[in-house]
Amino acid sequence: MKLPLAALLALLATVPSALAAEPAKAWSGTWNNRKYNTNGQLICTVIGEQNGQWIAKFTGTALGKPISYTALMTPKKNGDQTALSGTTKVDGFDYQWSATVVGKALNGSYKASNGNNGEFKLQSK
Repeated sequence: MKLPLAALLALLATVPSALAAEPAKAWSGTWNNRKYNTNGQLICTVIGEQNGQWIAKFTGTALGKPISYTALMTPKKNGDQTALSGTTKVDGFDYQWSATVVGKALNGSYKASNGNNGEFKLQSK
């Protein structure tokens, strides 16, 4: 059975697309390290999802040098805000962090097994 092109397009329009891209989740701003009293630029971009967690790529600068690492974020929606938490390794050290997304802001804090700790304040791009 052959369907006319218009009928096929109408049928496809009624099927929800699992491949439809949702709006990008990306923020940029600054971070600080209270241990060394340093700061730098930071960009966080969600590059995928895995088992209900966001896969996030963090890029920026630390002590004038580029940094880049990937972390899993566990999102928990609560009204108009989303709480995020996660762990990752950076330069062999364990980092634990938490944050909240409210509107365009992503604000959080981190601490690491080597004593690094601080905050980050980002805004959606």
